[in-house]
Amino acid sequence: MPIYMAILKYGYSNFTLDILEYCEPSDLLAREQYYLDLIKPGYNLLSVAGSSFGYKHSEETLDKFKSRVLSDEARANLVASATGRVLSEDTKAKISAARSGIKLSAETRAKMSAATAAIQGVAVEVTNIQTGITEQFYTLTDAASFLGVSRTTVKNVVKSGKIFRDIYSIKLKD
Repeated sequence: MPIYMAILKYGYSNFTLDILEYCEPSDLLAREQYYLDLIKPGYNLLSVAGSSFGYKHSEETLDKFKSRVLSDEARANLVASATGRVLSEDTKAKISAARSGIKLSAETRAKMSAATAAIQGVAVEVTNIQTGITEQFYTLTDAASFLGVSRTTVKNVVKSGKIFRDIYSIKLKD
């Protein structure tokens, strides 16, 4: 953007594009860094070749990032790009520290639970056969917590198909 704005201001004829050196692709970043250090170009915002290290977004841009609303497609793309990613313990600690103090709404927590369950959970329905009331849970662990038993107990009851404590019918959710 700064180059574009300068061309508009000073005119295209006041700029040149020169090839400083031909090199192998494997040497490209090292040679770029050499010329960045040697010439210190005024229009180059970044100080490290091949990295955005050192770049600072303006407050206006940061505000735009914070207030943007993503489409369902964009959200799906973000989820897909993060699926299967393994984070180091150091990275997990940094994320945890950055998010400390953030309170999630019950709706957000339910959505997160549903998404996690879709990936790795087993959804179940617990029906009180005396009252006919059915509770739905995204995971066996949630159902176990509701019933005051272990996850394994819930899993075994689902497998056996028996009535739990003569009150609850537990089955996998369709």
